[in-house]
Amino acid sequence: MRTRKLFLVVLTLATLIGADAAGVAGAQTGGTPSTLPQSGGAAAVPGDVQPTPSDEEQAAEAGRQAGPPGGARSAIAGEGPGTSPAPAPAVAGEAHPPSFATYRVYATQYVPNTPGSVEVAVPDKCAKFAALKNQTVLNDFGCPAGYRLDLDYRVVVTRDGGQSATIPVKEVGPWNLDDNYWAGPGSARPRRRFTDLPRGVPEAQAAFYNGYNTVPNCTSLSTGQPSGKAGGADQFGRCVLNPAGIDLSVEAAKALGLGNLENAWVTVSFLWEPLDTTLTVQHSGKNLDINYVSLDRGAQAIQWPANGGRNQAWRFIPTGTAGVYFIQVQHSGMMLDVEGVSTADGARVIQWPSNGQINQRWRLVPVGTTGTFNIVAQHSGKLLDVGGISTADGALIIQWPANGGANQQWRPSVLGL
Repeated sequence: MRTRKLFLVVLTLATLIGADAAGVAGAQTGGTPSTLPQSGGAAAVPGDVQPTPSDEEQAAEAGRQAGPPGGARSAIAGEGPGTSPAPAPAVAGEAHPPSFATYRVYATQYVPNTPGSVEVAVPDKCAKFAALKNQTVLNDFGCPAGYRLDLDYRVVVTRDGGQSATIPVKEVGPWNLDDNYWAGPGSARPRRRFTDLPRGVPEAQAAFYNGYNTVPNCTSLSTGQPSGKAGGADQFGRCVLNPAGIDLSVEAAKALGLGNLENAWVTVSFLWEPLDTTLTVQHSGKNLDINYVSLDRGAQAIQWPANGGRNQAWRFIPTGTAGVYFIQVQHSGMMLDVEGVSTADGARVIQWPSNGQINQRWRLVPVGTTGTFNIVAQHSGKLLDVGGISTADGALIIQWPANGGANQQWRPSVLGL
């Protein structure tokens, strides 16, 4: 049996590199900004994950045997042949609606700086240091303001056999440091490099299979010297030897049932990169909507037939607590809110500027295996509900105690970007 080796080199950022806005405080609840306090002085920068310079032939062979991803490249409609919207995989005890960028990529493994740590590396240094809550380093690198410290910098990784885990980002790599390939148009964290590649395609994948960024004399990993041959290269001019788009720590891979240093194609959802989503209530088939496409504070949420309007397009924005989200309507940028922080049965659900308050925080609870969710207001424990089980256009959205009704069951569907 051919043995596999770890494709890793620990390099510092100093070696490799030369030198959504904060929430609006709402008068309604006397709110506070939704961003967390930023960290102070610069912390020590851990070494950054990169493929090993050893055994380049084995590395290349491992990549060749993996095979290209084919038509399963993207889980977002219209971004790849034969693709269609698909939900982010569910993880036991957590709700992950299909509202985050989700792609099929090649996963390799690495030994983390902290022995036994369950973590992942993604090829985006800004995501890494935002996850580590190091604002000083983010500023030093000129990372966009969209890399807020209070976002949920975790990924849901799912294997083809169904094994799935939610894993925090703590490292950067493999290959590149500035390839946030999951980001699309409209993101507050736009793709910084390789913008001519389709969304969801890691640069290393394009370099390995398609000769993207071919340089006439790419650098050998094993020697650090020119290889004497042309090849697809990473952002540092090094010969790319496998198509990796994510790196799993050895323990993270073990949690997914992968063998020691076993590589595989996996599906990854990036929980800090939300997509536009409709919310359809089960009893009527109508969508959650802001009445009359209003831009007013306090405008009423209603149900209305699907019409493609931005007042029916919602984003689930992570709060930093697993399974709990702010729900933002896209025509106004305001949040779904229970009026006046009321705990009363039948209190109105409205739009209101972001203020970080608990009446704008919603927990998603799966309803069995139906693909629908109860949407629970954190401050009251009551559910998003169509009043009176009405099927009429314009029926009011309220909060109401859980009762098992289909008028409390909501199905999210990705609109994409």
